[in-house]
Amino acid sequence: MDLHITKHGDCQLSIEICYNSGIITNNAVGLLIEEWRDEYQVKNLSLCTDSSEGNRIRILEPQVIEGYSEQTFVIVTVMKDGYYHINLSGASEQAILYGICEILDQTYVLDGEVRLPRLNMTSTPDIKKRGVERHWGPSMTSMENLEENLNLIKLLARKRVNHLMWIDSWISMSWYPFLDFAYFPILKREDQLGKIKLAKECLRSIINEAKNWGMDFYLSCTEFNIPEDLLKKHPDMFYRNPDTGLCVLRLDSEDTWLFYKSKIKEVMVDFPALSGIELWTGEAMEVWQCYRPETDTRSIGELFLEMYEKALEAMDEAGRSDARIICSSFTHHPDCEKVYEDILGRLPERCDSRSKMQVEDFYRFHSPATLPGRLSPGREWVEFDLGGEYRGDWAGWITCALQFIPDRMRHYYDKGISGFMCRIRGYALGPNTTFIGDYAVLKGVQSIKYDVYFKTCWDMNIGLADIWRMCKRRGYPDQMLEFFQLSEKVAEQAQYAIESVVNNFHSSFIGSIERYEWQLAYMDHPYNTAGQERKWILEPTEENLSLIVAEKEQALINILKMSEILEQCQGELIDEDYTALRKCLDYQIQVVKVFKVHTEMFFRYRMLMMTKLENRHALLMDCMKRCEQEVTLLQAYDQVQAKHAYALISDIKWRLSSDMNGPFYHLLGYHGVCKV
Repeated sequence: MDLHITKHGDCQLSIEICYNSGIITNNAVGLLIEEWRDEYQVKNLSLCTDSSEGNRIRILEPQVIEGYSEQTFVIVTVMKDGYYHINLSGASEQAILYGICEILDQTYVLDGEVRLPRLNMTSTPDIKKRGVERHWGPSMTSMENLEENLNLIKLLARKRVNHLMWIDSWISMSWYPFLDFAYFPILKREDQLGKIKLAKECLRSIINEAKNWGMDFYLSCTEFNIPEDLLKKHPDMFYRNPDTGLCVLRLDSEDTWLFYKSKIKEVMVDFPALSGIELWTGEAMEVWQCYRPETDTRSIGELFLEMYEKALEAMDEAGRSDARIICSSFTHHPDCEKVYEDILGRLPERCDSRSKMQVEDFYRFHSPATLPGRLSPGREWVEFDLGGEYRGDWAGWITCALQFIPDRMRHYYDKGISGFMCRIRGYALGPNTTFIGDYAVLKGVQSIKYDVYFKTCWDMNIGLADIWRMCKRRGYPDQMLEFFQLSEKVAEQAQYAIESVVNNFHSSFIGSIERYEWQLAYMDHPYNTAGQERKWILEPTEENLSLIVAEKEQALINILKMSEILEQCQGELIDEDYTALRKCLDYQIQVVKVFKVHTEMFFRYRMLMMTKLENRHALLMDCMKRCEQEVTLLQAYDQVQAKHAYALISDIKWRLSSDMNGPFYHLLGYHGVCKV
């Protein structure tokens, strides 16, 4: 028999804290009281300081649990004098917080009463470092956004996150609002309006709040990005490329390294609660792009090592020899992961590697990244973009990769990965989508895909059914789980060709033959072994095209099934959720219809150009006509997407009108991928 939290709507228990608790425990208890009150209408839940009779949750003083980590908690339910006692103990106050999160996760409603199962468990996380990377709003530099940041930290603590890697804005100048360059006098800034002081105060409050919820806070990121006035004030630090006219920092200039270190030293001095920094090596000026004389024959990997060493020196000079660095292995270098091959296992002890390499972000069916488990064994992070730029998130789709996320996490877990981080970069559902903040995403209708990540971090063996039971939105019937599972299939089947990348970045339509061919070149990406195995599907045969079209048909079947489920569940969903999902589905159904014929049209054009059989021109003309009809219908939902889709029709029309006998035509008709 499960335990009653309420009977006839009245609260049946109290909370007893059995020790002189600290801020993390007090926050955790406040979280329990607040969530039970707001989500389950449990009122009059009281705190007791004595051992009087009655049902109660007893929070025992933290103590080391032999053989377990400092995050381990124990929950034991006992009966005493006819009352139940839920005894919660843990190895630390942080563990107490996670134990309370478990109690909240297990809370449910039956016959109008709030209940708990009789919990008897010892629980410790499989992934000890569970992080969230954030590089969009809310800003960390103003009082207007401070409360939103604090609320987000509280919500992430509820998800058992214990590492935050945040920057203020994407990406290159993100540190500068916090810097007055006290340690690099040539750029020393006067703060007459107090903006820098205010930004520092806001960031200090955010870092301290994270600490109060048991989190380590890392400020992301710095590298060789430069403020505009540095070139004017110190041109000797730069080398101007005579071919491109672009200026880059000189690695043979001592001031380059002083400038680099000054930024790190300042944040470590001014934010003493900072756990460290996260260093990016992509999407801003990278160390390998800086100038160095011909006598400098070090490899790119060795340049990375110097960058890490200089960062550690800056921390030590600030008196922060305890601080750590998270080193991103994301780079825009053409050789990708290969640039790290000669420094495997050579990262300094206080450096943890972070693998991204765009593998999880863009290429849904790429092989997993190869660096994890090798670059800094035992001190490695792997990042997940749970929305995915290729999976429809950027286009406002309903897309939840509930199978892919845990499968890929378990793959890296088996390689000994000690830390996972995710992005919560969300867009509003439906056409003409806009960016929304992390808090709204975690509270939104697609929150289940983030909960799959959070729950799998704690327990690599947890099943999707259990995650859904604990984390589904209030009032969602179980049928909605199939709805979200189908969304993963729809994204895959609509945008790919039998698990081969064919669609554009950000889930939009490709507008030219050249772009399509460029996209297909990713089949030859050196680390895309899985994609290379599926390259056969791109060969221009009627048999292959029939398979591609059949997959698009299946995508349409699946999204119509989603629509059917939504209608069946309408009565149990709140109106706001139903309206948002209905609007998005209507739009997405039409997008899938366009993807079906748009992809077919491209392949029919390739087939005509590469193997000119008599009926292929007529088949292409018919396909173009059907595509035009579907694109016209899409205009009612999203004119921008429709414009992108129509661009390919225009491109093909122009090509077909070219001089069929001229050399220019043969140049247009050439395709360098999968030639026959």
